[in-house]
Amino acid sequence: MLALSTLSAPATSSSGPSADLQLSFPDNRLLIDLCGEFDRNLTQIESTLSVQIIRRGNQLAVHGEARERAAEVLGSLYARLEAGKSVEAEDIEGAIRMRGSVEGTGVRAGDQIEMFGASSLEIGTRKKTVEPRTDAQKAYVQNLLKNELAFGIGPAGTGKTYLAVAVAVNRLINGHVDKIILSRPALRR
Repeated sequence: MLALSTLSAPATSSSGPSADLQLSFPDNRLLIDLCGEFDRNLTQIESTLSVQIIRRGNQLAVHGEARERAAEVLGSLYARLEAGKSVEAEDIEGAIRMRGSVEGTGVRAGDQIEMFGASSLEIGTRKKTVEPRTDAQKAYVQNLLKNELAFGIGPAGTGKTYLAVAVAVNRLINGHVDKIILSRPALRR
């Protein structure tokens, strides 16, 4: 369980008084994984959110305007580690984008997505587990799981086909479908 406290910092001449967040983590082994090799995970969070994270023992002090958001990200990544999952650069990027929110995705209590927890939707395949990284991807996967036919429209490279195939493989493995048919739309010339 993550412990959080707010410390007042001395006033600076340009920005006025500020408060720092002090985060305490009970398991030092998980904290090592959270920080990453040579603190690369902390560095990624610092550069993305424009905060400064100082590590002392089992505590992290977060300084900067986006300190609350950084604390949310660190908390969600620590919870991921507590669940036995690893934390990679892509996971950090996804945690920053997702912020643990289901607002605006059409998710209601009792929906398929709730079975996996409030902030993570996992699609198990034989080789790896696939997770949506944005709220739009989460809503798309929910629609794929919920409906027999779903259309995904959007720019190239946003994960539409990747997620659709992952859901299809998951449904095949679990016995919900007998075969997967991949087709390409007919194009006129």
